[in-house]
Amino acid sequence: MKNFKNYICIIIFVITFMFVGYINVEAKTLGDLKKELKSVEDKYSTNQSDKAQTEEEINTTKTKINSLNKQKAQVQGEIKNLNDEIDKIFKEIQSMESDIKLIINYYQLTDSPNFYLEYIFNAKDFTDFIYRLSVTEQLVDSLQGTINKYNDLKEQNIKKVNELTQKEVSLNKLEQQLSEQLTKLGSNLKTISEASIDIKDEINTLKQRINTYENTYKCSLTEELSSCQYRYEHPSNSGSSSNSGSFVPNSTGFYMPVTSGRVNANYGYSDYYGSSYHYGIDIGVSHGTPVYSIANGRVVNVTNRSSCGGNMVYIAHVVNGKSYTSAYFHLASINARVGQTVTPNTVIGYSGGVPSIETWDNCSTGAHVHLQMATGLYMTDYFWYSNFQSRSFDPRNILKFPAWGQYFSGR
Repeated sequence: MKNFKNYICIIIFVITFMFVGYINVEAKTLGDLKKELKSVEDKYSTNQSDKAQTEEEINTTKTKINSLNKQKAQVQGEIKNLNDEIDKIFKEIQSMESDIKLIINYYQLTDSPNFYLEYIFNAKDFTDFIYRLSVTEQLVDSLQGTINKYNDLKEQNIKKVNELTQKEVSLNKLEQQLSEQLTKLGSNLKTISEASIDIKDEINTLKQRINTYENTYKCSLTEELSSCQYRYEHPSNSGSSSNSGSFVPNSTGFYMPVTSGRVNANYGYSDYYGSSYHYGIDIGVSHGTPVYSIANGRVVNVTNRSSCGGNMVYIAHVVNGKSYTSAYFHLASINARVGQTVTPNTVIGYSGGVPSIETWDNCSTGAHVHLQMATGLYMTDYFWYSNFQSRSFDPRNILKFPAWGQYFSGR
């Protein structure tokens, strides 16, 4: 009898465990959802503030670069003028070379015995000789003074040129630093802008969901969302208890999302995605290939023309008592609506991802379908894409995909 009681207890424990695992342990109320909306709206406000500040920093940096370019142009002009002046001085010195040579020759003659012969044949008298010597000495002093002056001026100009050249090097270095800063700011702005789009998508999704709970399901602020939705969809059982997933049709297995394709990218880190983590499996297909739901389910969210993911469909499933959500990214078009019940034979969209066609999708380089899986019911158990991402798992855990680069056929 004791063993029989123990057996009954074990059965009750197992049934209770199965039920607890099946119900929504993370159920939220409409009031909670509205608080989350307020939180994400605050997040968006911060994002816009960061965006405005980054744009201001970009404009300031551009102004600094323009100012530097003007300074560089001025320095380059000064260098050119100084070099022109140096050339002019050099030519002036060259023009005096013949006179200098004559003077040098003269002094050489004065030190030679022939000097007196020159004096005899050329000077009229001794007074004339003294006069000629005096004039020559004055000419030498004058020319030497001019040469010294020109050489000093030339050295000063060369020094200025060197200083300006160093200044130009410094300006170029500063411009390079500002250009690198501008590139970084541009990258930050792109990230902030993309995040802004994602946050706006989440805001719009939450608003639509709140509107459905509030105006269609008539949920009160304190009523659990899963209970409220169950009550709306099962009015005859409104007095009975409900569970999460009760409004999602049950399944016993999964099917491939397309009839055939090639595995272009695996789940997790890969060389193709560099340091980024890939949260799904990419299936290479032709553009416009029909995409099917992988199991019975309910469409819980649709996103149109996201900057990274394009057109996206999210479907909630309950397979063998466990809750899942599947997502299909990079669709050329969507053939499903929120709240729609789907089966593995339901075409929920058509493959896209071609940059020249789906120009709004910046995260695709060719036609394919990105299949992403997560535990729990998105838009019921949790509402943020970040939560959906953190709950993701390798689709190979439930579907028999071939190795990377291999083709498959059949669902």
